[in-house]
Amino acid sequence: MSLIKQLWIGICLTLILALSGSFFISTLTAREYLEQQLQLKNIDNANSLALSITQMDKDPVTLELLISAQFDSGHYQSIRLLDPEGNIIVERHYEAQSSDQTVPTWFASLLDIQVQPGIAQIQDGWQQFATLHVLSHSRYAQQELWNSSLKLLVWLMVAGIICGLIGTMALKIITRPLGRVVNQAESIGQRHFVTSSEPRTQEFRKLVRAMNKLSASVKAMLEKETEKLERLRTQTQQDEVTGLANRNHFLNLLDSILGREETAQDNAIYMVRLLNLNEINQSLGRNGADALLTLLARQLDSFSDDPNAIAGRLNGTDFVIVAPYHDNLEQTAKILSNKIITAAHQLINEKVAGKDVDVSTPIAATLLDSNLPHGQILATLDGLLALAEQRGNRGVEVAIKGMSQQRNLNDWRDALHTAMDQHGVRLGEFAVRHQNGDLLHWESPVRLFLEQQWQSAGYFVGWAKRLGVLPHIDWLVINQALSSIQQNSEHYAVNISESSLCDADFRTKVRALLQRHTGICHQLWLEFPESCAIRHLPQLKNFSTELRQLGCKVGLKHVGLEFTKIRELEGIGLDYLKVDSAIIRDCHNNPTNHVFIQSLCGIGHSLGTIMIAEGVVSGKEQETLNKLNIDAFTGPCIR
Repeated sequence: MSLIKQLWIGICLTLILALSGSFFISTLTAREYLEQQLQLKNIDNANSLALSITQMDKDPVTLELLISAQFDSGHYQSIRLLDPEGNIIVERHYEAQSSDQTVPTWFASLLDIQVQPGIAQIQDGWQQFATLHVLSHSRYAQQELWNSSLKLLVWLMVAGIICGLIGTMALKIITRPLGRVVNQAESIGQRHFVTSSEPRTQEFRKLVRAMNKLSASVKAMLEKETEKLERLRTQTQQDEVTGLANRNHFLNLLDSILGREETAQDNAIYMVRLLNLNEINQSLGRNGADALLTLLARQLDSFSDDPNAIAGRLNGTDFVIVAPYHDNLEQTAKILSNKIITAAHQLINEKVAGKDVDVSTPIAATLLDSNLPHGQILATLDGLLALAEQRGNRGVEVAIKGMSQQRNLNDWRDALHTAMDQHGVRLGEFAVRHQNGDLLHWESPVRLFLEQQWQSAGYFVGWAKRLGVLPHIDWLVINQALSSIQQNSEHYAVNISESSLCDADFRTKVRALLQRHTGICHQLWLEFPESCAIRHLPQLKNFSTELRQLGCKVGLKHVGLEFTKIRELEGIGLDYLKVDSAIIRDCHNNPTNHVFIQSLCGIGHSLGTIMIAEGVVSGKEQETLNKLNIDAFTGPCIR
């Protein structure tokens, strides 16, 4: 039972006790007052009647007429006239009728009015003639006591209701800080470490201050662990001079991209070679040469505004970048070449003005084919570079064989809308399993029926993003996932794109849809790209809160590449993290990544998230990841 309910019950019991005590004390006091008044009336009436009888003739007829007249003119229970020996001379007694009784019997028995009769002596000369007993009727007093008790009860009930309403309002005001404390406690229980303003109430202030200290200490711990993770990432994954991905990490990233279903088909890979590095070293010196290499890396890194583009340094002179191309691969490669040469000449002029230093950067480019291993792709680029070197300093050589069928935007728009309207979407099913082999959920990438077959996301996602239809596709995916849950009663995870997260209409429609399926929302897992937590953190935090309130699980996919850039990670409210396959690739043969993976899992577990490894390709990888605290797995070797 909540504290507020307990406080309210305590207030109700206090009110009932106070009002009940007031009622009974008031009723008993009223009864005593009526008894005293009747007693005085009996004495006064008896003395008055005795005086009248004393002053008149005392023949029996006169006495009876006088007592009868007195009895009939007042409200008496009985009037008796007794001689000195106690014999009755005259007596009148009231006989009650059932129609006269309006007071409930239980009330009359419970609060019976007991009144002593008024007694007076009657003299005949110097001798005592008789004794007069007068007893007033108590039914009117009983009736008045009943009526006043009813009025008092009604008033106390009204007063109780008014006090209850006032108490409720006061309780809400007093416990408003407590509500914030409860919310903060619940958030901390869900590993969502937030801070609250300190209330004025002293007891609540101490509690909030203690919880704020807890949140601050956990946040500081997470920041410290994140800094440690960033240092590990820099040491194991970055080239020391340029800051780009080193060879091993770039190849892992490339394998990760090639293994993803959602990788767009319009990606190209470009290789740049700095031919005369030794001459540049002699002319510019080591620091100048390093500055030139760093400049080349920055040009590659900024070449594409796509968040999924990756760049790396394969060796001392070879650089590579994977990024989307638009329309003409050769033209895109020439733009990159001009950008690099222009920036290099500008740097050389700043370092050694007036000195002629030649910079030769041939470029090779080819389309990224997910069906080919990275070794074959790099071998193709090496061959193309050999041809580009023969073309001179700005030589460019591209290979477009195997390029998929090209269409313009209008053709793609028609094809996508036709596919969605006529065939809808399908979901793939890839198992995600715990360490013990139990199914965690089905990972469900989208399929669209294009060119007479069901195509994976990589085939159309680039064009769908340009046409702005990704939110509608994701909307259809969530509908299909809910249908699958209803049919199979299993858990399903679906991907939500950055475009959908930033679409307010999409978020509104999803909320309305999930509110109609609250009974199965706990079986729906919604995952967002890691980049959403970096570039769209406010939208992700708000949407994540709404989804979790409806019962859905929320997570990030492809985690690890930019994990240390995420701010306020503890405030998002995540249920799981899927570690990118580039991080865990060949981990059984690459112990340098072990500390990084363990640190990543430590941060995730401190937030209460399930850590899932993506793209596990062998049992040896899975065994190693088990030892590194990964909770669940998905990939080619997981069935």
